Amino acid sequence: MGPKVHYSDNGMQGIAFRTNPKLSRSGISSDEFGEMTPVVFQDRMLLLGSAHESSEANPYDNRCLWVEDVATGDVLSTFAPGYGLGSAFVDGDTFYAFAIPNDSGGAQRIDCFQTTDLVSWESRTALVARPGEELFNESVCKADGRYVMAYEVRDANYPPFTIYFAESRDLVTWERIPDAVYGTDRYTACPAIRYTDGTFHMLYTEHRKPRWWFETFLARSADLVHWEQSPRNPVLAPQGVEGINTSDIDLVEYRDRFRRPHVRVYYATGNQRTWGFATWADFAGSHREFFDWYYPER
Repeated sequence: MGPKVHYSDNGMQGIAFRTNPKLSRSGISSDEFGEMTPVVFQDRMLLLGSAHESSEANPYDNRCLWVEDVATGDVLSTFAPGYGLGSAFVDGDTFYAFAIPNDSGGAQRIDCFQTTDLVSWESRTALVARPGEELFNESVCKADGRYVMAYEVRDANYPPFTIYFAESRDLVTWERIPDAVYGTDRYTACPAIRYTDGTFHMLYTEHRKPRWWFETFLARSADLVHWEQSPRNPVLAPQGVEGINTSDIDLVEYRDRFRRPHVRVYYATGNQRTWGFATWADFAGSHREFFDWYYPER
């Protein structure tokens, strides 16, 4: 038996989110990792998690990244000691993980790790901060022959946090997209970006000031410059044991045993200070149907 991620019942099973009755909570959570991305790789759902230093399955004396088999809870790979705020992306037969070193106060670069077997990992730097920037969370999607990264920045020019965008043709060399910036007037963090039928959809965390309260919002864009918020925001809002936080969302479309599409949505709960849990909810439908729910015809 290999190392496993430990989960517990949080009592929220079957409770839907108020703005989407089809998005139902799992009732299962773990305090062993933070930021996470579910992906389908080699025909099974895997979860990249940013493991806490105290997690039993973490072999390092520091935070790290790990890959979990969602069906079994087995940790298949641990790597990148000292890294956190990780996200994952699968392209063909290659698994990519993006993360930053020393994530507690931001970083000066985003690094990329890649593998085809979850055993041997290659690494390189994907993006370097500009003067006055500190880098945090990131998310990558594929869009019509290019790859797009949304990444969170603490920028001296704006209130924290702001989301910028970069593009690549090969997942190796990244260039910033001019004039593509989101949230220059408020807290916008933890992006998860997807591309569907010519439209970018971005889920992100909003600090609902003046309260100490964090929700997940959705916006869409055709060009990464002009954005339209969903009229059905928030996508996620905390309830009960979730505390004051539903942040760090990420999601994947998968097929059940009857080949029907479903969307798995992972997110973090807690108080944004001293405690937090990772959990998930499920939506019966495709990515396209999930996003369409939040933009009904007017």
